[in-house]
Amino acid sequence: MPGAFVVNIGDLIAQWTNDRWVSTLHRVIVPPQSAWSRPRYSIVFFHQPNHNALIESLDATAPPRYAPVTSRDHLRRKPSAMAVTAAAN
Repeated sequence: MPGAFVVNIGDLIAQWTNDRWVSTLHRVIVPPQSAWSRPRYSIVFFHQPNHNALIESLDATAPPRYAPVTSRDHLRRKPSAMAVTAAAN
């Protein structure tokens, strides 16, 4: 879509919103050579809450889909979760 942009959110936002906003698998790929003449911009910004922040659903209208977890514990689990995903592919 011309003039559009994409925001990839992470797992913590999905957990905080009880999957109202879903985290997507995202990877950067090289565009086809026919698209090389058009500019493409990518800006990366990573943010992690304070390590002791409790991540739990903010949605009071539905039962939580995830158990509460601290930001630190969630971040520590990411490498092992990525290894399991990579092995499954």
